[in-house]
Amino acid sequence: MKALLYIVPAVLAGAFLSVSASKAAPDELAIQMGHGLAERLCTNCHAIEPGKFNKPGHVGGPSFQSVANRPDITADSLREHLRMTHSNAMIPLAMPNPGLSEDELMKIVSYILSLRAGR
Repeated sequence: MKALLYIVPAVLAGAFLSVSASKAAPDELAIQMGHGLAERLCTNCHAIEPGKFNKPGHVGGPSFQSVANRPDITADSLREHLRMTHSNAMIPLAMPNPGLSEDELMKIVSYILSLRAGR
């Protein structure tokens, strides 16, 4: 009976740690998958790698690092931005709507926000 008093707390602690670790793993997986999507879909116009900023005279979108560092950027504002078409007759070369699924949006937003300093 005394053995149970020691075993049960240890088992509960182990279960808590494994749940905590499994919760962190999908976040990191989403970030990695978001990076992969960004490599495939965004590199023609954006610098997507951590710590990379656009060179002076860059024609195209802002670097993902610049976007992540903006104090007004939130997951919701990024999702909204990525759902819109920004090009029109007056600005034909502005960002098109990338047509991302909700899952792809979540992954790219997770990746961009992962670049934020002090995350």
